[in-house]
Amino acid sequence: MSLRTRASELVDRARSAATGDRTKRLVEAFRRVRDGDPWFDKRGLDAIRRRPVDDGSIERRRRAQRYLGVAFVGLLAAALWYPLVAGVGVVGCAAAAVGVGAVRGRFYCNHLCPRGGLLDGYVRLFSRGKRTPDWFKHPLTRAAVGLTAAGLLGTGLYAAWRQDGSLGVPFLTMLGVSTLVAVVLGVVYHQRAWCQICPAGTLSHAVHRVAEGLGRDPAPRVEVDADACVSCGRCGTVCRQEIRPGQYADGEVTDHGNVFSPGGLEGSTREVDGVVDHADCLQCAACVEECPTDALSLDEE
Repeated sequence: MSLRTRASELVDRARSAATGDRTKRLVEAFRRVRDGDPWFDKRGLDAIRRRPVDDGSIERRRRAQRYLGVAFVGLLAAALWYPLVAGVGVVGCAAAAVGVGAVRGRFYCNHLCPRGGLLDGYVRLFSRGKRTPDWFKHPLTRAAVGLTAAGLLGTGLYAAWRQDGSLGVPFLTMLGVSTLVAVVLGVVYHQRAWCQICPAGTLSHAVHRVAEGLGRDPAPRVEVDADACVSCGRCGTVCRQEIRPGQYADGEVTDHGNVFSPGGLEGSTREVDGVVDHADCLQCAACVEECPTDALSLDEE
């Protein structure tokens, strides 16, 4: 047997072994998702060890999100044949996010959003689990994304109206492109990176801030027991909005990325009293589950 033939066989064996290993890892990842493992089950945002899930309500919520993800794919498929379905879906989801935002903050984004279900249920299998840059969730970045989406949608609707085309096509285009961007961001960073700049999520965030200003603040809050908190940082590794709840123990916190916050666009430091009042909180209780000293609790009142 020639040296070249032998080398070729060794390369083929190596490729086969590598492919088999990747397949096994993927199957194992799907198995972990099926069994309800924590959100960042591979490395976490900061390579912190995960703990087993022991909360039945959290498991049920994650299972529901997997069903929402399948429903979202079904919506996209239906919209390819009937583009108006995309229009109804986009308008309905945006209206629901804003409506719920007025009374429950970003509750919709975690518990009811179909695309959020797709990202949490399936895209996380391929996610690198990395934090986004600070500028990514800056209010100006959010405003730019929102205005761009509104401008493109408005231009598409005007063109469709002038040409007697389907008004659903611009909605389908926006939904498809934004979903592709969300998936790419989810793989490059962490699965919910898109949710930091999602126009509907930003509107929900802003509406909640306005409701706060009017004296209405019924959204559940994560509370931090300063005496029990040991500043280990584990709560921040599982937050898909990259909030660090431990920093809200009696002291000071910087509101970078918090739209309409007292800290302003540059994230000035302000005093806090042990309540995570960041309007991007998804109220998923992942940080409460992760806390090793039971310093965190979700106030459902």
